[in-house]
Amino acid sequence: MINKKWRKNISLFQKYSLLMIYYGNKISFSSNNSNKKIIVCFDGLFSHGGLVDRLKGIISFYEVAKILGYDFYIQFNHPFQLLHFLKPNIVNWEIKSEDLKYNPFNTKLIYLMDNFSVNPLEVIKNSKSKTFLVYSNIDYLHIIYNENTEVQNHHIWQTNYNELFRVSNELNREIKKFPTDDRIVFHSRFTALMGDFKDSTDFVLDEKRKLELINILIEKIQEVVLAYPNKKIYVLSDSIVFLKHVKQYTSYIVLEGSPKHIGMKDNDNDLESHYKTFIDFYFMTKSDIVFLLKLDQMYCSEFSKYATIVGNKEFIILKE
Repeated sequence: MINKKWRKNISLFQKYSLLMIYYGNKISFSSNNSNKKIIVCFDGLFSHGGLVDRLKGIISFYEVAKILGYDFYIQFNHPFQLLHFLKPNIVNWEIKSEDLKYNPFNTKLIYLMDNFSVNPLEVIKNSKSKTFLVYSNIDYLHIIYNENTEVQNHHIWQTNYNELFRVSNELNREIKKFPTDDRIVFHSRFTALMGDFKDSTDFVLDEKRKLELINILIEKIQEVVLAYPNKKIYVLSDSIVFLKHVKQYTSYIVLEGSPKHIGMKDNDNDLESHYKTFIDFYFMTKSDIVFLLKLDQMYCSEFSKYATIVGNKEFIILKE
């Protein structure tokens, strides 16, 4: 029987084989004296994870580029063009697909999806390559700066995000519609538990257990909101089933729109269907406190956590 380590090595070999086939059509032997550069790629070749997963990879390798003085670019065109929602701010990270070339002699392909054990700074610094095509979805700041406190690394993450991104005019119009009230947000991620959609997990609760979990969550919210009598209460979630129940049986406010996870293979590139992800994210960046509901088999999402890092807001996990 093939052990876990061998399965991982075989899978990694398959990934690099796919990369070599893909970039074999982009070979260029032209040589120039341009600066070394890091290009983080989200092109649909693999499952890249959700929005925050991708941002983790971007922020981590942007920090590496800053440390080493390399140019930095983002190739994000699947399942939509990131430029529809986020534009370059201080750093011009935009790169056209036709400008993304592979030179076998000075280009290095780096696949680090779900690889928590490496130091990306060492990987890049110890290579003689000039161009690095990177696939990553991990926040490596705690490895790059292993003596930093969590607060210090959060500050670096927020700074890097703001240097890289400003919202597009279209997204900004939606953000301007946000209420200006003092508010707290309760965020939850069920994945497939409520049967709304297929996700990275496929376990679905039976109808009795769904209702039990919903009622427990609402009770948990009710306990917390007693301490915030002067704040509006909003509930955000990836489950339409849960949000409909909240809307029907409580006075808490639900943002309109259908949640969608951009990392799933069956997702399309319809821009309207992805606005909800960015709207929820920026809504939390501008809320006073964000609570993550994590009970039973619910997913411990970091979507809300990183929204509060960007917005420098308080984040609290509510467990059983």
